Amino acid sequence: MTKADLRSRMNDLLRQIDAHDLVRRSARAARRFQETAAWQEAGVVLCFLSMPHELESAGLIDAARASGKSVAVPRIEGDVIRFLFLPVDPRDLPRDKWGIPVPDPGWEPFAARRGTDLLVAVPGLAFDRRGNRLGRGKGYYDRFLGDTRAAVGRGLHAVGICLSEQLVDEVPHTERDQRLDGVVTEREALTVSR
Repeated sequence: MTKADLRSRMNDLLRQIDAHDLVRRSARAARRFQETAAWQEAGVVLCFLSMPHELESAGLIDAARASGKSVAVPRIEGDVIRFLFLPVDPRDLPRDKWGIPVPDPGWEPFAARRGTDLLVAVPGLAFDRRGNRLGRGKGYYDRFLGDTRAAVGRGLHAVGICLSEQLVDEVPHTERDQRLDGVVTEREALTVSR
């Protein structure tokens, strides 16, 4: 199956999930995510802001803040993703043409540095048990993870979070695609050997 075929299949699948079911299952995935070693060790959590028909990230953000972790969220600027520390409730943010909340460019920027225990909650359309991920095709997270791994080293843990239907047998990938350290669904948490 090609990346384009899998993207189409996953987008169709996500559009068919009832909104109430999505919220309920997202909360279960967030609770399971909090049970991971990567969560326990992290001082800073970089977390996506959900677009329509995507696993809801608000519960993860709320839990990180309640645990005393710093939270930074993404802002797309050209072909780069930049993370900014979140000072407000993400549900209050304006939305872009895709329905994604847009952080204020004036917020304090996150800067990757060694010695930081950093957890990136990575969104995607599909994941496999080897840590491969299929995003939306722009490469934002792959570039960000590659650059940040080089800056932070072993202090970075990139963990995908998704619904169980998004965990597939195999995600097509290339050498430019960044593998994840784990994947969490509402049913299970997987650690990947890299």
